[in-house]
Amino acid sequence: MSRAITVWLDDEEEQALALLRSTGLGESEAVCKAIIEAAAHTNVQTLISDPYALELALDKSHDLVAEILATQRPPR
Repeated sequence: MSRAITVWLDDEEEQALALLRSTGLGESEAVCKAIIEAAAHTNVQTLISDPYALELALDKSHDLVAEILATQRPPR
């Protein structure tokens, strides 16, 4: 599901958007990419600042890898 939002840009943000558009991205693509990258960066900062969150994330990733290896192993 997608939805529309309205964003007001200041001069700095307008320049950043122009730079992203010059790479071939459309306005919507550029804004969506920036939102996703900001969320990923926020998650990384949380993991760096909270050892317990990092430990949980590592445990989940190990469990996921084990599950993938158990179910996706090629036949011998």
